[in-house]
Amino acid sequence: MRELQISEINEVAGAGFFDTLGAGILGSITGINVGLAKGGVSGGSTGGILGVGAIAAAVTMVIGGVQGAITGFTYGLVNGWDKTLEAFNNSTDQWFDHTIPTPKV
Repeated sequence: MRELQISEINEVAGAGFFDTLGAGILGSITGINVGLAKGGVSGGSTGGILGVGAIAAAVTMVIGGVQGAITGFTYGLVNGWDKTLEAFNNSTDQWFDHTIPTPKV
């Protein structure tokens, strides 16, 4: 019995299902984080009196989180595990970089 090559394993029906599903889930987590941050920053920049900027930030954070989850999941499905993991690592590195005041979103 011979050993299978990676390319042969990938040709088996359903072999990449969990890889693709995992990439979609990881992409949606990354998309939620980035979408919440971008939505909060862009919505909160409206400012104003009586807390209008805070309300706008909250609304756009919800919209950004939902849109980020959908876009991130799609990104993971299309690009696969390796590229999605790279995007997740880049985003997370920026969150944990204490030399900058806020992540670059």
